[in-house]
Parts: sequence; C-alpha cells; structure tokens
Amino acid sequence: MKFTTKKFWKATSERVISSIAGGALAVIGAGQFGVLNADWVGIGSVALGAGVVSLLKAVAAQGATGTGPGLTNAERINS
Repeated sequence: MKFTTKKFWKATSERVISSIAGGALAVIGAGQFGVLNADWVGIGSVALGAGVVSLLKAVAAQGATGTGPGLTNAERINS
C-alpha cells in the first residue's frame, strides 16, 4: 500500500481526529469546566499536537509495514 491511497488516508484521518479529541479531553479534564473561562488556545495547542503525533505515527507505521497506519496487522488495509 502506498501513502497516496484513499484507504490509507481515510484510516489515518480517523486516527488523527480521535487523537485530537482525546488530547482536548485530557486538557479539559473531568473537573468543573467553564466554557467561557477555558484556555481554548492551550486546549487547541495540545489537541493539535496530539493529532500531529498520531499522523506521524501512522506515516511511520505505513513506511515500516506497508499494510496501513498500524504497526500490527490488527487493521490491515487492502489496496
């Protein structure tokens, strides 16, 4: 599989979006949260950083295995 396939980018996009959401939730936390008082720049910075890490991991895994964005064959993308 190549980096240019639609299947690779679809699977990678799902991972990146999930990581961005998880990063934002980690910063927000489970405590009391005021939407108007939130540091949205800080939350966005951490969330996007998590997304970049996820993207880099997917690209590295594809380069190493050639089967998709994961290092294991748990989710194999057929071209």
